[in-house]
Amino acid sequence: MTLKEQLYVCTLARCQTITKASEELCISQPALSTYISNLEKILGTRLFQRTGKIFLLTPIGQEYVKRAQVMLELKDEFDQILSDVTGKSKKVLKVGVQQRRAIALAPFVLTRFAQAYPNINLSFKDGAHDELVQMYQNDSVDMIIYIAREQLPDTEHLELCQEPVLMALHKDHPAIPNAWEVPGDPFLHLNPECLDKEAFILPLKDQSLRMTADKILEQYHVRPRIVKEISNFETIMAMVNENLGIGFNRLGYLSTMNHFPDVRYFLIDTIPFASPLVLAYHKGMRFTPYMDYFVQLVQNRVASLFKAGANI
Repeated sequence: MTLKEQLYVCTLARCQTITKASEELCISQPALSTYISNLEKILGTRLFQRTGKIFLLTPIGQEYVKRAQVMLELKDEFDQILSDVTGKSKKVLKVGVQQRRAIALAPFVLTRFAQAYPNINLSFKDGAHDELVQMYQNDSVDMIIYIAREQLPDTEHLELCQEPVLMALHKDHPAIPNAWEVPGDPFLHLNPECLDKEAFILPLKDQSLRMTADKILEQYHVRPRIVKEISNFETIMAMVNENLGIGFNRLGYLSTMNHFPDVRYFLIDTIPFASPLVLAYHKGMRFTPYMDYFVQLVQNRVASLFKAGANI
């Protein structure tokens, strides 16, 4: 079953330029341009309004795309049913995920996904924040799970959670008596202002938590006496455990990290800092049943990690 006409129109509507759409469709720019022009002649109306190199849908084009997307979704569903019956499938789902988070997500999701959809090749690629964005923009992956610093162009963000950021101090740190309890919260709260001129152990600048940590230090006018940069979160916590400095961590990392008996975690000030953990994908992407199941697995795993981390 092929729906080339619908696929070409929907892809151009999403990409808005012949250049991007032809690259995604793996055809030449002249071939795509000619195809769209011939289709409009057959239909007797324009689907796109041309403004320079930009293609924007006309009102009738918008109506066409609404129906074409439904047809393509039905095709994907039938293709999946057919692959299940015949035992043949070439479907691949490539997902980028931050390195530390991959440890907790990938094994859980891969095991259950393979049981439900054995003919779909799900693969994970890990990397730091900037590496994931580059993979996504180069189409090396179909979607990414990451802490969103900004809204990427032509991208939908499905928020998985607002993930609390924690400060990590040695159990004997003199600032700990300043912490206070908030009923219902799993950790004590601490104002970072009392940590001025302390030693800090921070992630590298291309890691998402470093940007958050720098923002926290700036907002609370904290001037570190010294900053040690380490890429591995477990190493940072091990150094905090030895009272070598103050670190930051994410709630979702705690349940899969080695236990450091002398580390104490704190929420930041009265309204704790949290970062949006999102699943990012291209606008107009047609979600198939197996993609929906993948998202469900990720959401369930994130929720369980948060619950487990809060109990540490």
